[in-house]
Amino acid sequence: MKEYITIKNFGPLKNIEDLELKQFTVLIGESAIGKSTLMKVVAMMRYLYKMANIRSYLYRSKITKSPFRIRLDSMMKRQCMTKMFSKDSLIVYRVQTDDGRSYEVRIENGNLKKTEIIEQKHLMFCKNSFISENRNIIPTWTQTSWKNKGATLGFYFHETNDDFGSASEGDKELVMDFVGMKMVITHPKGKPTRYQIIPADNRHTPIELNEASSGIQTSAPLALIVDYFSKGFSFKEAFNRSVMSYLYETENLSKFKAASEPTELPKNVFIHIEEPELSLFPDAQCQLIEGLIYTVTHAAADRKLNLMLATHSPYILNYFNIVLNQTKEGRAKLTPENLAVYRIFEGETQDLIVRDENGHWIVDTYDLSEMMNAIYREYVSLDV
Repeated sequence: MKEYITIKNFGPLKNIEDLELKQFTVLIGESAIGKSTLMKVVAMMRYLYKMANIRSYLYRSKITKSPFRIRLDSMMKRQCMTKMFSKDSLIVYRVQTDDGRSYEVRIENGNLKKTEIIEQKHLMFCKNSFISENRNIIPTWTQTSWKNKGATLGFYFHETNDDFGSASEGDKELVMDFVGMKMVITHPKGKPTRYQIIPADNRHTPIELNEASSGIQTSAPLALIVDYFSKGFSFKEAFNRSVMSYLYETENLSKFKAASEPTELPKNVFIHIEEPELSLFPDAQCQLIEGLIYTVTHAAADRKLNLMLATHSPYILNYFNIVLNQTKEGRAKLTPENLAVYRIFEGETQDLIVRDENGHWIVDTYDLSEMMNAIYREYVSLDV
């Protein structure tokens, strides 16, 4: 399938027309230019399409009246996007299937339009994850969970924290080559989950995650969540929690006649990451991206992972040129068919995937390197 997003007059985003979203979609631009806004809109529309799939599956399973209700105003308020939304806003998320059929989720004139019932052969099972920029709070929050009841740090933090909690279930180890560490997760009886950071070369004794460097505190939750959705997340359990239990509670279970086994549907995980580079040295930023791409492209056979990044880092952007062209076995690899890189500028987008003079596909980072050149020119002009 292919995905497209259209956004007009929504906060800083003025005119984005049928922008293609690929398995790996990267957004870059100046601060407050609209990168996170665009990603949050995409995440919201993907969620609405997920619900359209569930509603269509239930409809084809003899549950003709959907048990799920969505209020657009409540959703916008919960995600702190109410002030960006106006009567002039238009948001259209379009999915094009492999046989050319299109389905839309449309928000227009202040209203969420009803999405048509999806054909059985086009149904899919989706899971959305949003990894917030304030994930650095998670290590401390986890250790003081008994104090946090009733406290809130916003919708996106709690989405991230919930996924981190799910990814932490069971004793496990997570190798973090990008910082030369591994994280060991254990569950002492009657105590909070323990996260120990252990250096690969044993250069120091293990430390707790909430005592580790800021770069490790921001990147460890990110890496754990992506690894979890790559191979640990159970679609069957998720379906039973979200759908079957609801049908049971509403006494609709007896009416349910499964149109197909839910686990047989195509499965997509959509992961949205704000600023993966936070507090990491440039080399670690690049190695993190290498590891994320490798993990995503080597996910369990029953699912496809899709990654969307919003970043300020020219190092990350330049590293995608390595991933596009490297051929060595055991390394992360991408092609122009599954990578999109867009610069957000003046409310619109610019496609940065181009061909160089040798005909190779590259990410055009020329403008994004201009600041380094400007600093150098200013330096050489100084009378020192």
